[in-house]
Amino acid sequence: MAILTRAMTLIDLDPLLIPYTALPDRVYDVLKRRILTCVMEPSKKLNERFLSAELGVSRTPLREALNRLAAEGLVDLIPYKGYVVSPLTVEQIRNLSELRRVVESEAAAMAAVRSTVADQKRLLALAELRYTPGNRKTYEKYLQANTAFHFAVARCSRNPSLEQVVISVLGQLQRPLYLGLDVGVNARQATAEHLELVKAIRAKSAARARKVMAEQLMRAEKRVTAALTKMQTSTSSDAKQMLWLGRRSKGML
Repeated sequence: MAILTRAMTLIDLDPLLIPYTALPDRVYDVLKRRILTCVMEPSKKLNERFLSAELGVSRTPLREALNRLAAEGLVDLIPYKGYVVSPLTVEQIRNLSELRRVVESEAAAMAAVRSTVADQKRLLALAELRYTPGNRKTYEKYLQANTAFHFAVARCSRNPSLEQVVISVLGQLQRPLYLGLDVGVNARQATAEHLELVKAIRAKSAARARKVMAEQLMRAEKRVTAALTKMQTSTSSDAKQMLWLGRRSKGML
């Protein structure tokens, strides 16, 4: 997916904010929410017949929604096999995280120079994060709050082009950031990190804001890569166990 493509995030997908105008829009929203929150896990094969029956729609609006998701890089269409949720790789996450550090660190530095008192008050109001490790019902609210804070910092840069890059990169990192919460994040510490950044911005210290943002994003990258490695290890172990059970049932062991 092209970096400057505006991808809908969990904030955009708030069902209370979306006035549905067409059936494919509703199907798109449901599927994208499931993908972003990893209900539909990376590399999962999508059964069109099952989804059509579950959502109560025909194949036409379903495929229209799937094609939109494919254009965003969230779904892959494999010839003769159908649609699968796009996989996640450690290399992909590292590349996106590296880009995120570059653009968001500079956005933070610009925010320190260009933000107004009203901007800074808004950042302060958005700084708090809450969630419970292991309770996935709280993950979405955490990510929505965290994304809103980072969007607000980017907006303070007064550079619309830079802001769009930040939005696009965060959109592409929604899934891995969600998985990263399984590793465990101290919500109080995360809030304290936001407050530290706001303090640097309010002090008009571009160098400090840049450093604080870069350090925070480095920690986020480590959580995400650890979560993905854990998931891949678990999946590999499950596959080996299923193979062992299959061979045993056939008398091959």
